[in-house]
Amino acid sequence: MCGPTPYDYTHVGHARVYVFFDIVRRYFEYLGLEVKLVVNFTDIDDKILNRARSEGRDWREITETYIKDYYEVCEKLHIKPAYKNPRVTEHIQDMVDAIKKLIELGYAYVTPDHSVYFDVTKVPNYGELSHQKIEELIAGARVEPEPYKRNPLDFALWKGRKPGEPWWETPWGPGRPGWHLECVVMATKYLGQVFDIHGGGQDLVFPHHENELAIARVLHGPSSFARYWMHVGLVTIKGEKMSKSLGNIVLVKDVLAKYNPEVFRLYIASTQYRKPLDFAMEHLEQYRTILDTLYTAHDYLKEVIKERGTVTSIDPDRLSDRERDAVVKVNSYVEEFEKYMNNDFNTPKALSTLISLAKYIITTIVTSEEKLSTEVLSYIYSTYLDLCNVFGVLNEVTPPVNYEKLVHELIDLVLEIRSDLRKIKLWELADKIRAKLSELGIAVSDYRLKSYWKWRRNI
Repeated sequence: MCGPTPYDYTHVGHARVYVFFDIVRRYFEYLGLEVKLVVNFTDIDDKILNRARSEGRDWREITETYIKDYYEVCEKLHIKPAYKNPRVTEHIQDMVDAIKKLIELGYAYVTPDHSVYFDVTKVPNYGELSHQKIEELIAGARVEPEPYKRNPLDFALWKGRKPGEPWWETPWGPGRPGWHLECVVMATKYLGQVFDIHGGGQDLVFPHHENELAIARVLHGPSSFARYWMHVGLVTIKGEKMSKSLGNIVLVKDVLAKYNPEVFRLYIASTQYRKPLDFAMEHLEQYRTILDTLYTAHDYLKEVIKERGTVTSIDPDRLSDRERDAVVKVNSYVEEFEKYMNNDFNTPKALSTLISLAKYIITTIVTSEEKLSTEVLSYIYSTYLDLCNVFGVLNEVTPPVNYEKLVHELIDLVLEIRSDLRKIKLWELADKIRAKLSELGIAVSDYRLKSYWKWRRNI
């Protein structure tokens, strides 16, 4: 997957791509497949250098700031770590070697300013990925306005050194990498010359992915690179593309300041990945209720299993009619879920199926719990968790940031209630609370009707 160019904070358009591919990865793992997800960082680029100049900061400081933000956002959104997160600046020699080969094969040329360009006119079927013809692309596509290009669509593999910019030495002169070569070099290094899926946002189809495909076919053959391409639809705001010029960028950190990350994940999953998503903060409200429904089903089953103990297998011959009906019903939800996910990752339909399963657990399994064996309840619980895990929800609850403050306030509340009990002379109950607090390592001292506490010393 094409990862970020780290020059700004992560916005919801980025996050939609990251969350979707995390769901893809989780579903493949659910099916029992081993997944190697590679997400690269374009840590040298015009946008980074422009940001560094405008802020008077070193370009490396810019990249580290926003790479850190990427990792923090991914952790908060429960996005599983990638197999590799390679950086362009860590693979300069690999790119130089690839450019040498492209020059030797006659598909790239050096210009007087020590840049190197890829000649797209020599690639058969250029434009195939974006379903365009070269003539149409020349007429209307966004192209790099560089003075030494032989053809308007040619793109830079290497940019000659400019004053004040970082540079690396090469046989054709000092400079830095261009954009499109990097993904080819890093993807094939870590995944091989042929791998299953490559993707990113829909805005990358042309020119980025088209150019990647052209490079890969020259370097590794016509059948090389990705077997499948997946492109996630754009996120818009009131029908308009997010952009700084319109001032409508929505940052993920602002969304997560108001909403649970799992609510955001469900919202992302509610739209099929190829379609555009018109984002509005208030749209997330309904997914709070949906997440609560998913947790209600989970919490009920968890408590029942906790009381009974977990059993990992079912003996079909020992099932009652009621138990067999429950298993068949749950399996029908699983089959429907997989059917939708297998159909080009139709997450909205799959999510609807998961919600229906949660409601079935709440309304039917709850009322039948006493008539269902531990084996059946354990099976339903584990199956339900497996499906929820595909969407990355029902993660273990982590303590809040102000955990220590919360603990102190809870202890103060318990002592306040204990003081009220002492005022009405319910001494036995007050002593029971004091004894229990002592077992937990909290020493309570009474002075008249006021109580004080401290952590008990280990002697």
